[in-house]
Amino acid sequence: MSASALRTLVAITLLLLPATASAQRPPAAGANAPTQGLRVVARVNDDAITDFDLQQRVLFAIKTSGLADSPDLRQRMAGQILRQMIDEKLQVQDSKRLGVKPTEGEVQSRFAEIERSAGMGRGQFRQYLQSVGVAPDIAAQQIEAQIAWGKIIRRRVRAQVDVSEAEVDDALSRMRGNVGKTETRVAEIFIPVDRADGADEGKRSADRVVEQLRRGAPFPAVAQQFSQGATAQSGGDLGWILPGGLDPTLDTAIEKLQPRAFSEPIRTAAGWHVLMVVDRRAFAAARPDDIRLNLVQLTLPLPLNASPDETNRGMQEAQKAMTGVRQCTDLHVRARDLKGATSGDLNGVRVGDLAANTQMYEQLPKLPIGGIAGPFRVAEGLQIVAVCSKSGGDGLPTRDAISQQILLQKLEAAGRRYMRDLRRQATIDIKS
Repeated sequence: MSASALRTLVAITLLLLPATASAQRPPAAGANAPTQGLRVVARVNDDAITDFDLQQRVLFAIKTSGLADSPDLRQRMAGQILRQMIDEKLQVQDSKRLGVKPTEGEVQSRFAEIERSAGMGRGQFRQYLQSVGVAPDIAAQQIEAQIAWGKIIRRRVRAQVDVSEAEVDDALSRMRGNVGKTETRVAEIFIPVDRADGADEGKRSADRVVEQLRRGAPFPAVAQQFSQGATAQSGGDLGWILPGGLDPTLDTAIEKLQPRAFSEPIRTAAGWHVLMVVDRRAFAAARPDDIRLNLVQLTLPLPLNASPDETNRGMQEAQKAMTGVRQCTDLHVRARDLKGATSGDLNGVRVGDLAANTQMYEQLPKLPIGGIAGPFRVAEGLQIVAVCSKSGGDGLPTRDAISQQILLQKLEAAGRRYMRDLRRQATIDIKS
């Protein structure tokens, strides 16, 4: 496999295998584990984590974070990764208790998903892992726990979280008051602190993260492997943040950072944060491509290989169908009267997503409500489109987007509480 293909696979692996969601299995049969590989370094309830498991996870983290491998680096990373592995053990154990433990089929489907995304053949992902000295079972363990944690969130946490219309109204009102201010796109690496006596240990972990960043490790890759926040899977991306949108301590740190710069570890009540400013822009600047359209489309079938005469006849029929149309529902009526015609509603279509069809991209946003345009040549035939309503484009997110953002924030906080309770109820024995 070429070097570029390996880099592509590493990137995809990072997107799909967040290190905050894995579990441990015994070494695969035939693995070249050293003699000390079966030495137990921690017990989590009834399950053991061996030295082989830990060393393999350390190696995997180094390879996917782009760090320069060395015995000193492995030793410094081991403690932090062991704590993550303990959490991952608890997650898989809890999924089993709740009856939602991932199946082998689900794990193998995720392997296949990685391979498809990387343009690889079946089995090539395992070959890649072996080529960099990582037992394929390590990736399977991570996949298993990622799926497990997602199931736990859906089963136990999601039902406890709701977003009211009043909360959306309040958020939208605050956003309108911030129009014209500068917003910042922020990425985060988060190390939680659940107990007062764990603050120093968390600080040491955060310091190691900063050291890796100073040595040139990509922030998204480090976040994927070491952040324990909900944004780990997306490389720590918190999105665009307005002043006052985060803890005051974090807001103050963000103001002092230049784009592409990262902070020293910052302490909040939840834990330690390392922040990076990705970019800055004026909040709610008009963005025409973000306008959302609710449309009705009428399609007349026409093969892609239609002759010029067939195309001309189809165009004439489509133009005739447009005559007298005054509102969206008229297209549904016309579709019932035309042989082979179909119609349908398309809601929330983003203008920018129409760019592949130049005519639609240029014409539809300019139409008044109830206006029609076409016929447009599409793969299915000839299409007539009516604009029923418009929203957005003023730079403010939609109510659905605001609701989703609030929901994700609540889920992250609820997930941290749930994970903290799992730790408190567990019997964890870390060997010296």
